[in-house]
Amino acid sequence: MEEHNQKNFAPILSNLKKEMAKQEIDAILISHDDEFLSFELQDDSQYLAYITGFTGSAGFACIYAHDLTQNVKVKNGKTNEEQLLSCPNAVFIDGRYKIQVTEQTDPEIFDTFNFSEVSPADWLCAVLESGQSVGVDLNRISYDYYLKLKEQLNLFGIELKKLKYNLIDAIWEDRPEHFYSKVEIYPDEFNGCPSLQKRQALSEELNRRDIDATVIPDPESVCWLLNIRGRDRKGLPVINSRAVAYANGALEWYVDSKHLDDEILATLEDHFGHVDIFSIDNFNDVLERLCNSQAKVYIDPKNANAHILNSLKEGGATVIEGLGLCQIPKACKNPVEIAGERRAHIKDGIAMCRFLAWLDEQTAPESSNDIEAYQRRVADIDEKIMADKAESYRKIEGDFIEPSFDTISALGPNAAMCHYNHLTAKHPRALGNDAMYLIDSGAHYIEGTTDITRTVLVGPNISEEEKRMYTLVLKCHIALATTIFPKGTTGLQLDAIARRNLWDYGFDYEHGTGHGVGHLLSVHEGPEVISSRQSLIPLDVGMVVSIEPGFYAAGLYGIRLENLVVVEQCSETHLGHMLHFSPLTLVPFDTRLILREMLTNKEREWLNNYHQRVHQVIKNAGTTLSDMEVNFLTKATARI
Repeated sequence: MEEHNQKNFAPILSNLKKEMAKQEIDAILISHDDEFLSFELQDDSQYLAYITGFTGSAGFACIYAHDLTQNVKVKNGKTNEEQLLSCPNAVFIDGRYKIQVTEQTDPEIFDTFNFSEVSPADWLCAVLESGQSVGVDLNRISYDYYLKLKEQLNLFGIELKKLKYNLIDAIWEDRPEHFYSKVEIYPDEFNGCPSLQKRQALSEELNRRDIDATVIPDPESVCWLLNIRGRDRKGLPVINSRAVAYANGALEWYVDSKHLDDEILATLEDHFGHVDIFSIDNFNDVLERLCNSQAKVYIDPKNANAHILNSLKEGGATVIEGLGLCQIPKACKNPVEIAGERRAHIKDGIAMCRFLAWLDEQTAPESSNDIEAYQRRVADIDEKIMADKAESYRKIEGDFIEPSFDTISALGPNAAMCHYNHLTAKHPRALGNDAMYLIDSGAHYIEGTTDITRTVLVGPNISEEEKRMYTLVLKCHIALATTIFPKGTTGLQLDAIARRNLWDYGFDYEHGTGHGVGHLLSVHEGPEVISSRQSLIPLDVGMVVSIEPGFYAAGLYGIRLENLVVVEQCSETHLGHMLHFSPLTLVPFDTRLILREMLTNKEREWLNNYHQRVHQVIKNAGTTLSDMEVNFLTKATARI
């Protein structure tokens, strides 16, 4: 466990188990997400981190109130091998965090599992006996997950109990204060479609389906629908709120009054027309009203927490489940939004090229024959300094709002942790001992959202193995970036194309290949995703997605290469029914890490054409670039 995380979790768990005894439950399931099912959390919602020390953006914990009986085993769903449990508590993560979770949790208190191999339900069924019970806060899990969990537990005679209150609320004494940001209007010149027009389309869709109302449970959809933004979550510019839209065109907005003041209230109606505004504390009232009127209500079971859907179903409403009606319109950016994304990526490209030029000047890895002299020169530059420097260049660009997520600034073995965060490390790693540096970063500008990862040379003695793996990851990236595919193609199908070059050598990566990106909203937007899991939404024109294959050698180094792209219709006449990816990101790949002979002619052509465009656009737009920065750009984008 990391030194900075040596908090004693035993007293916390002891207090939690006292609350569990009051509720007469034998175990509790704790989700990372909050009541909006968001993984971008305020500090006061970091329940999983408070209980376990794990700070990743996804996961669960299971706490058993009793001691384990002897020789309790759980089966790995992938290998079918049985594993002997050592602790009465467990943390479950996805493949991105398999290294991080072992460093942040105490192995004497928590076993850790990849939930694609051992799920929380698997663990609970192995540990609990028939007749025992598991408590869960229905506000913090999706209805879909609730049903699957309940079904699996029932097979073993284990009861899933709805908690009367969240037990962590009762024991978290030094809990941070909740933050309420003010509502901000997002002008139509940037959103491309007035709120009234969006709501009219939503009303028409409800009428077409003969549905009375739809519950919109997620803040991103609400903010998109109303063309507003906020600062309630770090890196996610939303206002925590919910809404109910009706077939007659009415909209009820449920929001805490702390987000509103007289000045903003005076301008909102001019911006988005008439909307009935209620306190979010009264949201249960509208659920009851919908039930009492036996309304036909449409809702997305993946975006709504289990409490909302349970209330509607048990209360007598007719519930129609399906993909949220705002999800696809939000994901398919309109021409104004796409134009904004391109402007945002030019700004971001200038900032990142400046950063990479500065980093290259500091490290000069190609001319560092004297290792000791090189180490002395870079000893004061660590992961935090590099992350801050990248952000400082972005802040220079006009209409920068905030980073779109915490920068992953990682040297050497830290880069092998997909979502490493130098901010949680006691001592960020310094330059001097590693040949490669990975930076995964992004920004929100008024015009749009960016997300880019580059792995670059920062030290001497780069190995042939590292170059080979870098080249393979680049080949994976190019393979998907150049794919032409028919309409109706899903992320599941595209994911395999990206992995092929690594598979040929027996390698793979445990995260998805790509995710959707919102327009000044979540940098990880659904419903589209390019992944081997849960990616059955077809990609369509206007969707902005990432392409980010990687390779991770635990304890040694990590490589990831990420661009954002927009899905477009092919322009060639004979391919007019097909789609392709058009790059948004404008930052060079590090050609010093490429084994040229491993690239095909087609791959070299793509890379040279991409670099030619980067050079042309960034040089023309970056009118304040210094001679040093222009020289770097010219060298970095030279043909190979």
